[in-house]
Amino acid sequence: MNIVQHSTARRVRAALVTTAIAGASVAGLLGTGAAQASTAGHRVAGIVVIDSCTGVSGKITYSPGLRKTKVKAEHAVLSGTTSGCTDATQGPMSGTGTFTAVLSGKASLAAENFKGTFTINWPVSSGFNPSTGTLSVTDSNGMENVSGTVTGGADTGTVLAMQYVITGDKGSGTKKHPVTAQAFVNSQSLTLSRNEG
Repeated sequence: MNIVQHSTARRVRAALVTTAIAGASVAGLLGTGAAQASTAGHRVAGIVVIDSCTGVSGKITYSPGLRKTKVKAEHAVLSGTTSGCTDATQGPMSGTGTFTAVLSGKASLAAENFKGTFTINWPVSSGFNPSTGTLSVTDSNGMENVSGTVTGGADTGTVLAMQYVITGDKGSGTKKHPVTAQAFVNSQSLTLSRNEG
């Protein structure tokens, strides 16, 4: 090999090495971008359910009692049993818990508008402290909509939501026989959610 051929071969090898290094750098950058995109793709965003219970059923007591159409000031206590509870991190919770609410507002059998406080006692298997907070209950075409905020205990800062329907009345809704208690069952899971951005 003469000097010219040797010099040319060296330049070709140098160019190949430079190209290989540049290619690896570009691949590395692309790989990093892909990894970041992949990580971003797994990032949780929006409303996320933290804890939920698929079943809630029980009874509501009213004082002095609901009339068919006459709206009056009422005091109500809702007490229910929860089942099918799940935590987003720990998974299913075995056993049952309780959901109670102390309410007041103006109501009749045809329309309700309550506000009050609630306590969720999670199944013992969860190890969670009770969740406490404030809520409102409004009636819409026979569907009771529950919404609220957890202000203490487990899941503080989350938003509560649930819907339930009435399955039975104690009383007829007249002046002489007002409805003093109702049985209910949820039609939408009880959920505690958080906005993850």
